Amino acid sequence: MELQQKDNMDNLIECWKKATGNGMIQDEGRMAEFWNKRSGNYANNIEKDNRKKRTDEILELLEESGFTPEGSRVLDIGCGPGTLTLPLSKIGAEVTALDISSGMLDRLKDAVKKESLPVDIIECSWWTADIDELGFRNEFDLVIASMTPGVKDIESFDKMMACSKNLCYYSNFLRREEDRAYRDIRSSILGENSANNMNGIVFPFMYLYISGYRPLIRVNYSKWDEKTDWRETADQAIDFIGRGRDFDDETKEKIRDYYKNASVDGIYHSESDVYTGMMTWEVNGR
Repeated sequence: MELQQKDNMDNLIECWKKATGNGMIQDEGRMAEFWNKRSGNYANNIEKDNRKKRTDEILELLEESGFTPEGSRVLDIGCGPGTLTLPLSKIGAEVTALDISSGMLDRLKDAVKKESLPVDIIECSWWTADIDELGFRNEFDLVIASMTPGVKDIESFDKMMACSKNLCYYSNFLRREEDRAYRDIRSSILGENSANNMNGIVFPFMYLYISGYRPLIRVNYSKWDEKTDWRETADQAIDFIGRGRDFDDETKEKIRDYYKNASVDGIYHSESDVYTGMMTWEVNGR
C-alpha cells in the first residue's frame, strides 16, 4: 500500500509539473507587468455583485471550518487589491497581504489608508519567496491562496502549507469555458488548439487526498457576462492570450480587428461559464 501511495504521488507530481506553464507566464517580471496592467479594472470591479457573493461564500466556508477572525494572524498570498484582505481585516484579523503586482498593492494601500486598517503589505513573488527570511514559517492561523497564480506547483503549494500552524484555504478554476472570441483567436489567428478547460484545483486536491488530508470543499458555478469597449477588450485579450510571449504588431492588429468587427456600436459582449472549487484543511489534520 505504501509503495502504491508513493507511485501515486510521484505520478501526480510529474503530471502537475507538465501541466504547470501551459499558458502561464513563468517569468516574474512578466507576471508583475501583466497584473499591473489589469490592476485598474480589477480593483474597480471588486464591488460587483458576483465578487461580493464569492467573498461571502469564502467567509462562510472559513467559519464552517472553525476559523475565528478576531486576533487571528492571516497570510493572503496573491492578495490583489484586497478582495479578501479588506473584509478579513475589518472583522478583526491581523492580515499580512502579499502580491507581486505593485499596481494591485497601490490600490490596496489606498483602501487600507482610507479605512485605517492594520494590514501589513509586502510586494513579493511567492515563487521565490524565502519564508524563513520573511519569518513566515508556522506563523499564521490561516494561509489563503485565492485564485492566484502565485501558488502554481508542488513547491509553492508546500511552501504555503509550511506557513500555517492551523488552517489553509485554496481556490482555483475547476473548469472555465472561454469566451468565443478567445477560441476564435486561438484557432483562426494563432493556429492553435482552443484551451477551453482549466483544472487548477484538481492537482492540489489530489495531492492533499493522497497525502491523507480530507479537505472541506465547495464547487461553485457562475456566468461571466460583460459589455465593454472593444478596444479595451482587445487589449485585455492581447495581454491574456499573449502572456508569456510577445505578439508582433501584425498579430495584435488582427486581434483588434476581430473585436472591432464583432462589436455592436463599439461595445463587445463577452460571456463564459465558470466553475471554481474552494477548499479548507487543517495542516495537522491528517
